[in-house]
Amino acid sequence: MAPKTKKKAAKKKGKDQKSLEKELSALEQNALELWRAKDKERVGPPKFEAIDKESIEPKEKNPDRCGPQLLEATGSTDPDFCQLILNQALSTYPLDDPEIKGNFTSALLHGLRPRDETEGVLIAQVAGTHNLIMEYMRRAVFPKQTFEAADVYTNRACKLMNIFLKQIEMLQKYRGKAAQQKVIVEHVHIHEGGKAVVGHFEDKSGGRGDDGAK
Repeated sequence: MAPKTKKKAAKKKGKDQKSLEKELSALEQNALELWRAKDKERVGPPKFEAIDKESIEPKEKNPDRCGPQLLEATGSTDPDFCQLILNQALSTYPLDDPEIKGNFTSALLHGLRPRDETEGVLIAQVAGTHNLIMEYMRRAVFPKQTFEAADVYTNRACKLMNIFLKQIEMLQKYRGKAAQQKVIVEHVHIHEGGKAVVGHFEDKSGGRGDDGAK
């Protein structure tokens, strides 16, 4: 494509984009801006493509680009760890299509933002529990499913939901978000005339946040 043609195409694309955004309501425009800002925070999860009926491989072949994607999805820079933790999470997903399975699992792990190997392991367990919950719920509503079988699958799903909540709580504790501190400091000032004025101050600072915890 000639340079002039490229410029015209880019200009037209820009006009189309502006025209589209004019049609959005204020609420929709705000949501769009939030989505764009969030999308720019990280490089994103690795995307996979099927190489046969059972196997997948990353679409990104450049290791300098694929590496950061795997880091954001697993919390590790070690390729063996990344591969194994992804495979373990994949094995709990019942769908046969390896490409859909791989991309969903990758996005799920990435969305929970593992920051190191410990979080990567915990988050892989969270993904596995979620997959089992949805599988048992799916089985409970099979067409012509017996009441007894539906009851069994529902109970299993409920037990796993409790485990899921404990896993999330454990992850939050590890990240330092669950610990809350409340410090009350009393300052007593004696002014002229012998009157005491008590100053009541509260410090409700939390534990270590995302930036400080490791």
